[in-house]
Amino acid sequence: MLDINHLSFSRGNHKLLDNVSARLPTNQITALIGPNGVGKSTLIQLLTAELLPDSGSVINHAKHVAVLSQHNQLYEPLTVRELLQLSHAKMDEEVINTLQLTPLLDQEMTDLSGGQQQLAWLGFVLQQQPDLLILDEPTTFLDLHFQELFLKTLQQLQEKRQMTVLMVLHDLNQAFRYSQHIWLLRRTADLVSEAAVLMQNQIDLLSEAFETPLQLIKTPNQTIIQPK
Repeated sequence: MLDINHLSFSRGNHKLLDNVSARLPTNQITALIGPNGVGKSTLIQLLTAELLPDSGSVINHAKHVAVLSQHNQLYEPLTVRELLQLSHAKMDEEVINTLQLTPLLDQEMTDLSGGQQQLAWLGFVLQQQPDLLILDEPTTFLDLHFQELFLKTLQQLQEKRQMTVLMVLHDLNQAFRYSQHIWLLRRTADLVSEAAVLMQNQIDLLSEAFETPLQLIKTPNQTIIQPK
């Protein structure tokens, strides 16, 4: 779906990516994780051609790519219905129902809570029927309820539609809970690509990357990563 080939990028004298190569798994959710300031959003901009690399290439085999950033703006008043119809005139009932947008369709976007607005923006990009969906920190400004609602509904729609999804997340436990694959971007300007079930057990690697001693706690119902 998307291949990164020997990608390098620097800002001034700060090298963010150094000869990085990886393949984004098709029809899966991949979470891009890493400490603050390591270049996760920069990598997203390189993948979407907003930035050009110093060297290397990105080969995108997707027919239709949709991108959702952490900051989304409207330049005129719109209802939720009008926003959704900007991307496709025909309303996607499955998307609307799964995201619980039906009672909000005729409300102004500015009248909604931050969580409701982000669900509407997710509906906007999903209405485009992408085969590759890229989300840059989509839950950053949401409270815990809307973070979980956003990620659960995204996961449901991805499973039904077999989209390929790449999303930047800060919460490690959410990253491992809602994705099948992990891209770990480190301060050493390299990228570690691994299945989530395997990466989760590499506590030493994660502790080093986040510069924090971490531990893995397993219960009958879940596995949690937390600081020691």
